[in-house]
Parts: sequence; structure tokens; C-alpha cells
Amino acid sequence: MKLKLDGWELGITFSACHFLPGHSKCNRLHGHNYAIHLEIDGEPQDNGVVYDFVILKSIIKEIALELDHCVLMPGKSELVEVNVEGGSVRVKYEDKSYSFPKEDVNILGIDVVSAEVLAAYVLERVLSTIQNQPNLHRIGVGVDEGRGQGAWVWKEL
Repeated sequence: MKLKLDGWELGITFSACHFLPGHSKCNRLHGHNYAIHLEIDGEPQDNGVVYDFVILKSIIKEIALELDHCVLMPGKSELVEVNVEGGSVRVKYEDKSYSFPKEDVNILGIDVVSAEVLAAYVLERVLSTIQNQPNLHRIGVGVDEGRGQGAWVWKEL
């Protein structure tokens, strides 16, 4: 049996900006309206429920809220230098440099801020929160960069 949460339909969305080092167009600072989706494959428990929708929605809404209206920066990049200096975040990439107020930036523990890597980031966050239950077989997270284009990552449980 499959559970599905559609971020667009449920309002589990966030707006943020980023850039992709090495990409011909997307290496410029730009933004998206993102949505987070979740799917779980599993068998119903004795109560007839695979996993509580309310709990799942709460988990991904919290993640979306943390990412919303932020400049998303990779904290583990070998190409992008990100330094916190007092109340500012200074970012250097090749011949570009940016300075942002610290409260506007979310430095993520990832190497690049792409839809693909954001999906993996969200999946790991979800997995660290949900209770591992033997009735769950597989979980997938999708992150859309606007309607119609996004990336999915799956993990067998």
C-alpha cells in the first residue's frame, strides 16, 4: 500500500534562493517556489493505518518552514566558501562574492543546493524523525523547483 503527500496540494511549500556552481545558467543567484512531497510504501498496522498522515505532514511542514524565505548555502562544498563573520554570512565562488545578513541564510550540511540533493537532505531529516516500523518498506521524498520539475530519492527500509 502507498501513502502519498503532495506538497502543492497540501501547501507544504517554501520559497528560497540558491545557485549551482558550474552550471552555465544556474550559477547565478536565483530563486524558486519549492514543494516537498512524500511517499511511503508499507502494510497497514492492526489499526488499519500504514503511518499517521498528521505526523508525516507535521514533519515535512517543519522542514519547509526552516527552508522558507532563506538563502540556501552548501556547508560542505569544495567549490563554495561560506563563512559566518559576526552578523553576516560571506560567500565566495570563483570571482563572485556575496554578503548576507546571518538571519537570512540557512547553511545546510550538503555539498550543493540542487533539487536532487535537497530531496536527499529532506529524506534524511524525515528518516531521523519517524519511528522505524517493520510495516514500512520504502520511503521517497520529492522536491519540486516549481510545478512540473523536481527530483525524487528513495530508500528501502
